[in-house]
Amino acid sequence: MWGFPDRGYGTMNLLGVYIGLHDSNVALSVDGRVRYAKSERLTGIKHHRSALSFVREMCERWGVTRLDGIAFSDGDRNGLGACKLGELWKKVSPVAELGSAPTYCVDHHYAHILSTWPVADTAELELGFAIDGRGDNEARKTVIARPGARNPELVHHNATRSFGRLLERIGELMKLSATPGNESDLAGKVMGAQAYGEVDQDFVRSVDVEALGERLYDFTDKVPWRGRVPIETPDFFQFDNPSFRDWLSTVHALLAAHTQAHFARFARPDMAIAYAGGCAQNVVINQELFLRYPRLVVPPHGYDGGLSLGCLELLRIQLGLPRFSTEGFPYWQEDDCEDAPTESTIAQAVELLAQGKIVGWFQGRGEVGPRALGNRSIFMDPRQHDGKDRLNFRVKHRETWRPYGATVLLERTPEWFDLAEESRYMLRSVPTRPERQREIPAIVHQDGTCRVQTVGRDAPTSARRLVERFQQHTGLPMLLNTSLNAGGSPIFATRAQCRDFFAAVDMDALFMGNEVLVRQG
Repeated sequence: MWGFPDRGYGTMNLLGVYIGLHDSNVALSVDGRVRYAKSERLTGIKHHRSALSFVREMCERWGVTRLDGIAFSDGDRNGLGACKLGELWKKVSPVAELGSAPTYCVDHHYAHILSTWPVADTAELELGFAIDGRGDNEARKTVIARPGARNPELVHHNATRSFGRLLERIGELMKLSATPGNESDLAGKVMGAQAYGEVDQDFVRSVDVEALGERLYDFTDKVPWRGRVPIETPDFFQFDNPSFRDWLSTVHALLAAHTQAHFARFARPDMAIAYAGGCAQNVVINQELFLRYPRLVVPPHGYDGGLSLGCLELLRIQLGLPRFSTEGFPYWQEDDCEDAPTESTIAQAVELLAQGKIVGWFQGRGEVGPRALGNRSIFMDPRQHDGKDRLNFRVKHRETWRPYGATVLLERTPEWFDLAEESRYMLRSVPTRPERQREIPAIVHQDGTCRVQTVGRDAPTSARRLVERFQQHTGLPMLLNTSLNAGGSPIFATRAQCRDFFAAVDMDALFMGNEVLVRQG
């Protein structure tokens, strides 16, 4: 196979590319070690769409002048080509702008599923599920058997609408704010609002969840709710409307049941399963899936921002190479990389946090994926009764109903949350133990849950040391954690972005490596 060795990488350079319609990203393996860049972090434009020039620029930055294999997923969105219906990958002619290396085209959903390789050995996966807004060939749902094999099997392809699109539509009807081109962010905002209503179980029982499919929009446009069709009811889609909140909770429960039914059609609870795609960012539905499928894996980059990693895995599989190194994952983003904070720096941060201060934390290298996991975070003491409101009003300026997550020491997690295993990537909304909820009000959502990130002793982030010191100081093994970014912007990638943010909002302190900015007064 083009003279590549059966074992070992030698001096091979492999490239995975996704420029798509948004969230462009590139991944490069140099001798089996992976580098990754997402263009939004480098441009400061959320969901940025780049061109092939971005790919070339990153290869130059990384000092790579020769490529031995290229894989891309494009769906012909940029004229690079696409896999036909039923094709998961194919060898194609080289893309002129990227050189003459052997080149593969990868199906969008297959690349999503393969992108789970940093958190699971794809050779051990029995099934892969992808659900998102639109894959190649109009796919919204795809199921693949043995996704890590050289000849995987396409089990299911479905072009009916995904639940993410319905949540996005509800966000539009609520008139939620979104930067033009970033309408996909609306689904996450709606996800937080669904916890404030009561599920109408009689309504749920009246719906055939397995047959929803193209009828998803009927909930807004056709199906009566308490005697009237929602879209025909004046001022219905308002968070202050109790009937709307109940409707939203009920519809979200139906979407969860629909997703469960979809998984149950193909998977047994004992199977090793990968789940990716934009809808895999819904932490409420994820929690229900994790409870039923204990061997389920979901990557922190399950949306389009992880597709280049899936393309890279396709090359590895087809060339018969060993697994890539996952050292340092998920802190792979190619941006400003800070030296590790000293104990003195951490002690200063802990002192401020214990005083109830809002602290920005820009350390190490940035995370892969849309969530801050301790290197590009804003931290706060979760015991603050007005913490969520202060953070919203002074810094984040977002919808009041949206919850904040928590970074928790792994070994102490079961004392506070109904969670007995790791949750490294903040992908589950787990119940807070009832007797503990009043102690940590800033992170407990309306339904008693919290989006949890556990950090073990081997976690490759300084956030572990920060929380350990905070525990020593206060007895509390966790911190409120939200992303270090402004509304409508990606997570920050440079010191300059952080400094501008600190100057524009009322954050108390900012730690960038061992440089500390503290607001006076």
